[in-house]
Amino acid sequence: MRPVIRSNAAVVLAALLGISLLTGCGRLDVGALGQSSTPDPTVVASGTQQPGRNAPTVAPPIATSAPPPASVTGSSALAAVGDNDAVVRVYEQVSPTVVNITFSARVRNSFGQQGDQQGSGSGFIIDKEGHVVTNDHVVGNATRLDVTLADGTSYIGDVVAEDPGSDLAVVHIQAPSEKLAQLAVASIGDSTSLKVGQVVVAIGNPFGLERSASFGIVSSLGRVRPGQQQHLISNMIQTDAAINPGNSGGPLLNLQGQVIGINEQIEAPTQGNVGVGFAIPSNTLSRYLPQLLAGKQPPHAYVGISGTALTPTVAEQIRAPVQQGVMLATVVPNGPAGRAGLHGAARNDPATADLITQLDGRVVRSVEDLASYIDTKEPNDRVQVTYVRSGQTQTTDMTLGTWEPGNTQAR
Repeated sequence: MRPVIRSNAAVVLAALLGISLLTGCGRLDVGALGQSSTPDPTVVASGTQQPGRNAPTVAPPIATSAPPPASVTGSSALAAVGDNDAVVRVYEQVSPTVVNITFSARVRNSFGQQGDQQGSGSGFIIDKEGHVVTNDHVVGNATRLDVTLADGTSYIGDVVAEDPGSDLAVVHIQAPSEKLAQLAVASIGDSTSLKVGQVVVAIGNPFGLERSASFGIVSSLGRVRPGQQQHLISNMIQTDAAINPGNSGGPLLNLQGQVIGINEQIEAPTQGNVGVGFAIPSNTLSRYLPQLLAGKQPPHAYVGISGTALTPTVAEQIRAPVQQGVMLATVVPNGPAGRAGLHGAARNDPATADLITQLDGRVVRSVEDLASYIDTKEPNDRVQVTYVRSGQTQTTDMTLGTWEPGNTQAR
């Protein structure tokens, strides 16, 4: 899983708006990603996108006008279940589908010297053709992948496709046809049916301890978090189920044994679980899976801006006629927002910045609101932007671009 260390670093929002300075549960075990910062929702950047991407078959819910539900955490989930065997049944049903993925990669150390690096993560089997879903940060840049099944047999894995924007990837197991026919397959559920307080089970390989189970509750829904390449991932599930390095790519399950999330990162002031973990919703996987199985990287919509949420205090200081919205710091020259005529702050003077207040008539209160709505769109979609400039409310039409991995700042 990828631990996130809080810092004051600004978050650059790319096409989906997001800079992810997090590290994941898989690679972080060995430091491949390193430790980074969590989203400080002060800067919006638009670019191409990374983990956290799109030919949607199932569009995720839009959360723009209302703030995410308040967090709920607790350690007495079993009492809520009222059935001590519920987690046992989920584990027995799903653990045969969970795999351990070990990788080798060529990396450079701080002295510029190249060397081999090993690490591990988790994944789960989705069909009898041998396809495995995991995180992009588990398999990205790997020179070799080994996939170990529940029965202990191991096979070489080939990356079919990666999506840095959603931090999802599909791997194919090089196993003989008779072995593939025997594979247990995970069932993918509907993450939009989740409720805060619902009991969930995580299965994975924390610290290399294969097929470990933990359980907890859904602590919150609709979280917007930075992905591996600073691209914001919307509608993430927050859970207090124990998730640690090595859990990345493993399933988060409801008590019916359905995959309702893919474990992706943790909030970690220390190297380990502190009860705040995040999973990519299963509907995001359903949205991008057809393209990933076809060997394609899903495209993500891109805006081309960096900015911060306007607060009442700042609004008073700059004499803004509104008290909420996204204040543009910079606009990428010739990017979607730039072509639509939007302006960033001149000479670092926030009073000169355009303030985005609505997208297609939907209220925008924060960078997260902006990212969540743009994530429902496709490249080349048109969006009507309502903004305030020099005290006057104006509108403009913006044609969205395509986010590209590696675009971590406005440029």
